[in-house]
Amino acid sequence: MKILIIGAGAVGFNIAKQLSKEGHDISVIDENPKLVRQVSENLDVFVVAGNGTSPSVLESAGVREADMVLAVTTSDEVNIIVCILASQYGNGKIIRIARIRNSEFTNNDSLFKQNSFCVDHMINPEQIIVESIINIIETPGATFAVDFPIGNVILRGFHVPEDAPLVGKNFSELEDIEYTDSFLIVYVQRDDEMIIPTHSTEILPNDNIFVLISKAGLPYFLPMVNRRADEVEKVIIYSTSRTGLQLAKALENSPIAVTIIEPEKDKAEMAAADLKNALVLHGDATEIDVLKDAAVEITDIFIALSENEQTNLLASLLAKKHGAKKTIVLTNDTALAHIINQVDVDVVVNPRLVTASAILQHIRRGQILSIAKLGDSEVEAIELIAEDGSEIVKKPLRKIRFPKKSILGAVVRNNTMLLPKGIDAIHPGESVVVFTLPDDIERVQALFSSKK
Repeated sequence: MKILIIGAGAVGFNIAKQLSKEGHDISVIDENPKLVRQVSENLDVFVVAGNGTSPSVLESAGVREADMVLAVTTSDEVNIIVCILASQYGNGKIIRIARIRNSEFTNNDSLFKQNSFCVDHMINPEQIIVESIINIIETPGATFAVDFPIGNVILRGFHVPEDAPLVGKNFSELEDIEYTDSFLIVYVQRDDEMIIPTHSTEILPNDNIFVLISKAGLPYFLPMVNRRADEVEKVIIYSTSRTGLQLAKALENSPIAVTIIEPEKDKAEMAAADLKNALVLHGDATEIDVLKDAAVEITDIFIALSENEQTNLLASLLAKKHGAKKTIVLTNDTALAHIINQVDVDVVVNPRLVTASAILQHIRRGQILSIAKLGDSEVEAIELIAEDGSEIVKKPLRKIRFPKKSILGAVVRNNTMLLPKGIDAIHPGESVVVFTLPDDIERVQALFSSKK
């Protein structure tokens, strides 16, 4: 596939890197000389220095032959203009995807979305992050959350405390526990290693586990991993950023008490006027007195969503020290995300990784319904449809040769989650959750695709 990417920042770079590895013909446009040089020196793609809103620049990058245009600059306006221009090429058949942060454009009732305005798919990172944080809030003890579109299958990550009932058990022992047909621990993250568990793998304190589970089975699984995980009653949000305000509004109709801390007075006043139930405090969350005014000592989750990664980290560490039970930190820096995971922070959210995953979902179209990366690892969780005539439905499961590091997680049959050990074969039209690495995605797709 010929793909044109406008914007060589973290999102554009990561997408170009992954798609070029998968054999796509990639061109990248950016007017920042430093970013152009970075792409040229590190990736095997065609790079054009220039403004993506210029027709001549688009043409020099090959827009006339493009199958898809990805507009992922940091400007909503630039991304929209790029898609409008791209619609004039390729007889209108070019697929156009834009990264759009303004929720007025991406809400379901927005005029822009109803009429598309030459954008086939809009990716709003803030909206995706808010949904993910709410899923974490609604799952006691969770540090990672993804919901799949079909069936009642969810993926959750948990940090395993020392007193968890699972600690010290190997996976062969877990099979004797009741309700094991409703969940599957697919990965154990130990330090920097992602372990595919075997029967002899033992769960240790401070492991991070990723669990595929049915919604109905979640209440039975939670006590196994955390004896004292209570419902969330109070959260503090640091910053009235777009993400912060969207999250506060999403929680307004819930029983959760919300406090927002905002260092700029005018923004604090605007937020107070905009929100109905949240308490808005003007102050700096890196000051202990401000945290005390927000009642940090009785806070279940402190969520730092400012644009400054260092401030988010410092505020979260202070909040944790003074009583917050869990912290969530937002960072746009992929390198910093890995460092933050090593300190006393429970959840790290990265808008750029979220954006990349959402865009890849549309690129790997066809039988793929959704894609999600597991934290900062390379592992991807993919939900696919088993097509009639594909290899996956022609043979018994035991005869299917999956890539070595790929895992068949679950099958959704009649809206019910089934584990692979409980079925002999996959039927056409059923959705399946698979965990795999980027290098194996093409092989996995081939298993589920009709040769037609």
